[in-house]
Amino acid sequence: MRKLTIIALVVLFAGAHAQPQQVVEVLAQPRPEWEVMERLFPEFERETGIRVDITYFAELERRSRSRLDAASGAGQFHVYYIDEANIAEFAANDWLVPIRDYYPEEYDFDGFAQALVDVLSYDGTPYAAPITKEGDIMFYRQDLLDEHGLAAPTTLDEYLEVVRTLHDPPRLYGTGTRGLRGSGMNVWRFSPYLHAFGGRYFDDEGNPVFNSPEAVEAVEYYIELVLHSPSPTMSWSDVMDAFAAGRIGIVTFADLKMDTLQDPERSILPGLMGFDIPPAGPEGSVSNTSVHGLAISAPGAATEAEREAAGRFIAWFTSQENELRKVTAGWGLTNARTATFESDEFEAAYPAEFAEAMSGMLEVQRLTIAQIPQWGEIGDYLGIRLEELFTAAYSGQPYDVQAALDDAVEHARQALGR
Repeated sequence: MRKLTIIALVVLFAGAHAQPQQVVEVLAQPRPEWEVMERLFPEFERETGIRVDITYFAELERRSRSRLDAASGAGQFHVYYIDEANIAEFAANDWLVPIRDYYPEEYDFDGFAQALVDVLSYDGTPYAAPITKEGDIMFYRQDLLDEHGLAAPTTLDEYLEVVRTLHDPPRLYGTGTRGLRGSGMNVWRFSPYLHAFGGRYFDDEGNPVFNSPEAVEAVEYYIELVLHSPSPTMSWSDVMDAFAAGRIGIVTFADLKMDTLQDPERSILPGLMGFDIPPAGPEGSVSNTSVHGLAISAPGAATEAEREAAGRFIAWFTSQENELRKVTAGWGLTNARTATFESDEFEAAYPAEFAEAMSGMLEVQRLTIAQIPQWGEIGDYLGIRLEELFTAAYSGQPYDVQAALDDAVEHARQALGR
């Protein structure tokens, strides 16, 4: 009896002093490759003793929820999914911890493509480990172009002609493009067109100038694309799903959509597609640059132990081993390490024609948005005005492009304190 009592006391004492398990709370955006990675989380927990809990939000809500969590100091999350559109805002407000301070050396941060690290840096300091990059590629139905005797377009004028020729709703729409409001939605997709027509968001002194004649011309062109789309308020996923289902003839969107489009379980298009760089406007061909990454939340990971755990999770998630696992699982484009894109596994995963288009895309890529702390507010307001133009045009109502851009520029001046 005494022996049992002693054992019971030892168990109670040990339980009272046992350290709680370290948990890393992650705010993320749902993407198919995360399903692949989540299946590997038990492996990470066995190796480190750290459990990972993820809360997913769609892209626009993900941005707003992480901003609210950081700005309020709530600190519910240790790790934020972040991108080029909000890295400057978060870093400038000290909402993030410099990532290299807590990225374990053995996971080789220097293995990331430097251009991607630069996009997720602020004032020269990296604040996130890149998990995926995007550039723009023109995808088109080669079978439909052959049927109509059309060549793949190389200019924006030729592109619009193909769009109009293929347009036969509701069976087939000439194209599909983002119209849904948001700095990361319609503004993101519109931005390469702005630059291709010779416009820009800010002049050399930082003054907003996206109400210029070139900007008006770019919006009017984009409205023509919207008018030949299934809806004036499409998101990127709406466009991808419609193209994969065979309801769209030609699109320009992110290269990483190829992972879905070449999967016969999710697309009817394997063997039917052609690929090329975006068609050229007056200022040439322009591909946007997008980089998404994982960052450590300063208010969420307040202690050294929390920051070390968050850094270890990010390093494991972005490791070379896990990037190659994504390649073999069918998500090879959602990676960021130079060695991954040069691997035998990557070469075996994609058609040579697509790889050639990707190579050309890299030569015309640029960051077409502004990396300033106020960009989220400026871009979101512009997105509202653009959506209003798109919906008015789509419904046959009158609209005024110049007035809408003038209003958005005035809002930008106020946001900048000018």
